[in-house]
Amino acid sequence: MNHLFFLTLSCFFVFISCFMHHDKLLVISYDGFRYDYLDLNITPNLNSLKNNSSYAKCLLNVFPTQTFVNHFSIATGLYAEVHGVLGGKIYDQKNNKLLNYSYELFHYNENIIPIWTLNELAGKGRHSGVMMWPGSNFAYNSTNATFIVKYDPSVPWDYRVSTALSWFIHPETPANLVMMYFEEPDAESHAFGPGSPEVLEQIRRTDNITKYILDSLVNNNLSDVNIIFLSDHGMEGVTRDRVIDLRQFVKDKADMYGTSPVCQIYPKPGQKVAEIYNLLSDEASKSRNFKVYLKADIPEHLHVKNCERTPPILAVAEPKYAFQDFYNTIDWEIKEKHAHENGTYGIHGYDPSTVTMHPYFIAHGPLFKRNHSMGELRTVDMFSLFSHILKLGPPGVKPNGTFSGVEDLFKSSASEIVFAHGLYLAVLSVILHLFEQ
Repeated sequence: MNHLFFLTLSCFFVFISCFMHHDKLLVISYDGFRYDYLDLNITPNLNSLKNNSSYAKCLLNVFPTQTFVNHFSIATGLYAEVHGVLGGKIYDQKNNKLLNYSYELFHYNENIIPIWTLNELAGKGRHSGVMMWPGSNFAYNSTNATFIVKYDPSVPWDYRVSTALSWFIHPETPANLVMMYFEEPDAESHAFGPGSPEVLEQIRRTDNITKYILDSLVNNNLSDVNIIFLSDHGMEGVTRDRVIDLRQFVKDKADMYGTSPVCQIYPKPGQKVAEIYNLLSDEASKSRNFKVYLKADIPEHLHVKNCERTPPILAVAEPKYAFQDFYNTIDWEIKEKHAHENGTYGIHGYDPSTVTMHPYFIAHGPLFKRNHSMGELRTVDMFSLFSHILKLGPPGVKPNGTFSGVEDLFKSSASEIVFAHGLYLAVLSVILHLFEQ
């Protein structure tokens, strides 16, 4: 009896050690990497990886299809109207404050906690590392990631990779979650437009760093890491002659904030919302190169109207058009990046139904199926995907995304997980029965 008892007990603890093992996850975002960049025949490493992985036709991202918005949606599983990051530059009417990249921008709701913080709070040896991911250098629930590197475009890419991967093998606090952000091909796209030689070179650069990442994982005995390559948005081109100056229609009756192709419009004191809206709506009907909405009438699929930060009037340019703030963008790109005076400039932020706004997705590693196409996936489902790998409990604010949208990526189905849990209970029952003997 004693022999049987100790054998069963040993099996139980072996099972528990496997069950409690923290799977490793590496998430890599190449900013502005459009889904169809993989079809340009200039990304041999990413394409080879894709063919040996699970992948999506594209990601259906979040409005506005901008960087801070979508990186925070990836990290929280929430639409912009819930997490409150409505853009990279917004007006907070409640606090009468213009918000740029700041603690306030990312803390619309203190109960919303990104995945790297939830992983830390789950404890039991879990640690997170974030390399330049938007919003990651702020504390949430008074908790920071174990490893943080703030955004600094001057840091060489290979150094970023070696630093981030070292977190997985840290002798005292090894990370089970690492998230990395790279600013290209987005940065060059804004200056020279998608499809330009400069952008094609940056796409090749992301492909080269992909090989460096994969080789470094092997060289550091990290082949057990599950890797997700994705992006926040795609890219469209716009020329100076397609800039719409909304100020000419409302004169000095309203203040305008935000970043093209989205414009947040606030009537000045004494001015009526309906009057300003009608002026813009009349012009939108004539030109058909932008749309304008009262807050209550913003389409549901944009998921931005149910937020205190949403303006009373919202204008959204049609693809290949921009608003007057884009003049400053063009001037900056010419001065700082030596962009062409009358060139095509990159822009994003349009309705997520716009095909050119769609980013890419590849998942590779021991947990994922190989050579497996998933069709379209949703950005808001990424949080549930991460949580499943990291074995995290539900967050304080229920995600808008679901696990069902990404479940088929995995080799092991949910039923197999339920079976494992049942086996655990069965073994435990045997041990308890032996104790009673």
